[in-house]
Amino acid sequence: MDKTTVFGTIFGLLLITIGIKISGNLKMFFDIPSLFIVFGGGCSALLVAFKWEKVKSALGGIKMAYRAPKEYNYMKLISNILMIAESARKEGILSLEPKIAEIDEPFLARLLQLVVDSVDAKLIAEVIDTEILATSQRHADVIDALNFLASVVPAFGMIGTIIGLVCLLGNLDDPSSIGPNMAVALVTTFYGTIAANLLLTPYAKKLAERAAEEDMYNDIIGRGVILIASGTNPRIVQEKLLSYLSEKSKEAFNELHLAEELSQNG
Repeated sequence: MDKTTVFGTIFGLLLITIGIKISGNLKMFFDIPSLFIVFGGGCSALLVAFKWEKVKSALGGIKMAYRAPKEYNYMKLISNILMIAESARKEGILSLEPKIAEIDEPFLARLLQLVVDSVDAKLIAEVIDTEILATSQRHADVIDALNFLASVVPAFGMIGTIIGLVCLLGNLDDPSSIGPNMAVALVTTFYGTIAANLLLTPYAKKLAERAAEEDMYNDIIGRGVILIASGTNPRIVQEKLLSYLSEKSKEAFNELHLAEELSQNG
């Protein structure tokens, strides 16, 4: 479970609820017709705009926003790539074959197998670019659908407002209908605004942040494998891969490796 997403959602809804409770009655802000108009209309627009597969992915993306994200340990990844580069330089590329089965990262293992099979570095680069692009596109489709939904639910809130006002004006001779129609007129806009700004847009932003982390992780793998395939000096491999990290992370990485070297040298 992603604690920040859960906390942010609960905290935001709680503050809004407290504000309503202080200034009025919570029952006034619960209206079934408004829920149908805003969320039913938004989902219908999503179905019109996208294929069913993308709609399912978008709805699944909402669940993903609340699930614990995959942890990307960039320093550990770079350290592993450097060990592989050292082994390839000292013992030759073919020495990597028995070690591939021990690699936990599937993408790295697949690419190293291509290196061991003597596939041309340019072809490996094409495979890397295709893999990263396809992954990015899948994430972009989900994010795009969520952003679309976030853009239309406020519009359906306005549609509900118009419906409520039309019904209100059409029944001015019936005082008992003024309250319910006014509720639909105002609460739908409230629902649409809350759904877009507290939920849907933040969901899309959260998934975009995770997608960027995954892209960076895969890019480090791809760059590292290409450097290994090219026979690049491990020291150069280290410097190029560390360029992905912040200055603080670089310092931590160098301190860690210095400590490891000292322990190995006794």
